[in-house]
Formats: sequence, C-alpha cells, structure tokens
Amino acid sequence: MTDEYEKTLYRGCYPQSKQYLGAEKANEYCTCMVKTLSNKYSNEDLDNISKLPEAEQIKVYDEVSNFCAITLEISEDKEDKGNDLDKSENN
Repeated sequence: MTDEYEKTLYRGCYPQSKQYLGAEKANEYCTCMVKTLSNKYSNEDLDNISKLPEAEQIKVYDEVSNFCAITLEISEDKEDKGNDLDKSENN
C-alpha cells in the first residue's frame, strides 16, 4: 500500500477513534489498523473492498479492528456493538 493511501486511511480513522480512546490510544489503534491493512492488502484490494456490500466491508474491517483492539488491550466498554473482546481477566 502506498504511503499516501496509508495517510488517507489514518486520517479517516483518527478523529472518531480519538473521541472514544483519547489521543494516545487512538494514535496507536489507527497506526495498527493502517499497518495491518497495509500488510494484508494493496491499494487495489482496498478499492475493491470498498465496492463490496456494506456487510462484507464490515467483516473485513472488523477482523483488523478486533486484532488491533486485542493487541493494544483496548476494551470495548463504550457502546458494545456485539464484538466479543473478553477483557474480564483484566477486571
């Protein structure tokens, strides 16, 4: 994935993530998202994913989001949307 594409993805991720995670965690989370997507997909792949039905797009991005949330130990306490990140061992 090109640097410019990575920057675009990051800029799309950071503002909303910052609202929920704070600046530091949002930076870590969005960097993880971008790097993971970059390692897995090309620009063309992501362009093609963006043309898929919404449910299929969500499936692709949820997989990466869950990986980054687990890796960074981010809890989904705020408005759980049904994702299964069990953080009970940290409580």
